[in-house]
Amino acid sequence: MLPDDLYERICDLPIIDVHSHLHRDRMAARELRDVVFYHMLLYPLRAAGMAEQTLWPGGREGSHDPARVYAESMPCWRSVASTSFGWALRTILRELYDFDEPITAESLPRLRDKFDAKVAQPDWEQSVLARANVRRILSSRIDVEPADAGEPDPGVRFTIEAAPSSGIREFDTWPQRLRHLNELAGKPVATLADLQSVLTAFYDRFEWSEKHALVSWVSSQAEFRPVASSAIDGLLADAQAGRDVGADGARLLEAAMIRCTCQAIRDKTGVFQICYGTQFVTPGALHPVTRSAGAFASGLAHLAGEFPEIHFNLLSGHEPDEPALCSLCLAYANVSLGGYWWNNFYPSVMRAAWHRRLDMVPTSRLCGFFSDGYCVDWIYARVRMTQRVLAGVLAEKVQQGFYTPDQAVGVAREILFETPRRLFLADEGIDG
Repeated sequence: MLPDDLYERICDLPIIDVHSHLHRDRMAARELRDVVFYHMLLYPLRAAGMAEQTLWPGGREGSHDPARVYAESMPCWRSVASTSFGWALRTILRELYDFDEPITAESLPRLRDKFDAKVAQPDWEQSVLARANVRRILSSRIDVEPADAGEPDPGVRFTIEAAPSSGIREFDTWPQRLRHLNELAGKPVATLADLQSVLTAFYDRFEWSEKHALVSWVSSQAEFRPVASSAIDGLLADAQAGRDVGADGARLLEAAMIRCTCQAIRDKTGVFQICYGTQFVTPGALHPVTRSAGAFASGLAHLAGEFPEIHFNLLSGHEPDEPALCSLCLAYANVSLGGYWWNNFYPSVMRAAWHRRLDMVPTSRLCGFFSDGYCVDWIYARVRMTQRVLAGVLAEKVQQGFYTPDQAVGVAREILFETPRRLFLADEGIDG
C-alpha cells in the first residue's frame, strides 16, 4: 500500500491532542507574526543568521518590533525552508491561507491580506480544527473563564501545567532555587518533610475539578535511586548554607522534587504527564539542548513502582532514551508514551521512534499526537506532519507483511484517538 493512499485514510480518522497551550477563547492566531514567527521557528531562524536580540528582546516574554523582525528574517527563509518546521509553515500558509509562494518583502503584503481575510471569518478556528479532524484538545491554559451555559463547545479540555521551581534551567543552582521555595514556604526548606510540605501546599492552590492531568517539565538530570531521607536533609542543609551540592547531589534533589510532586498530586489527578529531555544550560536567550542523564529514563521505573495509582504519560525530547521508554511500558501498567516533545518533534526522529514503539509496545500504551500548540494554525501543521510520518511507517510495515492495510488504519486510529480518549477522557462520550 502506497504511503499516499494510507495518508488519505489516516486523514479521515479522529484525533485527540493530548498536550497543548491553546486558549479556548482565542484559539487562532490573531496576528500573522504569531504564525510566521512561531516559537519553534525561532531556533532555525537564529541558526540561519538572525540575531538573538531581535528574536528574544528582553528574554522570552519580551515584545519585539515586528517590522524589524520581518526585515531581518528575509535573507533567512531560504535556509529555513529545508527544515521540517519550514515545511510546516508552508503547509499552514498554503492549505489554510491559500498562499503558495516564498515569503519576501514583495509577497508579504499579499500574505497579510490573505491572513486578515481568513481570520475575519466568524467560524475560522472551528473550521481549522474540523479540517484536521481534531475532536478534543488538552490545554494547560488555566487563565480561562468557565464557559457560559449554552456556549458552543470547541472541544478544549484542561490540564494543570505548573511547578514551583524549574529544574530544566541548569544554570539555576540549588541555593538559588531554594530561595524561591523558602519564599513560598514562609520559612527555610531545611528537610525532605519541608520540601514535601511546600510542594503539597503549592498544588493545593489549584482547582483540580475537570482537570485531566498534571503536566510538568522536569529535569532530565534527576537520579531516582532511593536514598535515605537524611541524605536529602543533608543536601538541603548544604544548599541552604549556599554550599555547592555537586552534580550527584543536585540529581538527588531533582528526584526528591519530582517524588514530592507525585506525593502532592496522587489524590488530585490520575495522570502525570512528564515532559523531559531538553535542558537550558546557558543563561539569557533560550538555548534548548537535548540532554538526559544516563540513568534518567530507566530510573523512571522507581516512580512507576512507587506510585502505582498515578499513570505516567511520558513526552520525551531525548531520542537515545527510546529503548528504555518502550521497556518501561512493557514493565509497568501505569506508563504510556505521548507523542514527541521539543527536539524529538522532527520527522526523522518520529519515523525511527514509531518503528520501535509499534514493534515493542501495544497500542493501548501509545498516544499518537500532541501539538504543544498555542494556536490552531500550528496544531493543524503538526497534525499533518504526524499523519505523513505515521503513514510512511505504517506503509512500510504493510509492504513488509506485518500489517494488512486495514490493520494499519486500525493501528493509526488506536494511537491517534482510542488510547488518548481512554487515558485522559474516559468519562466523555466523544463521537469518533
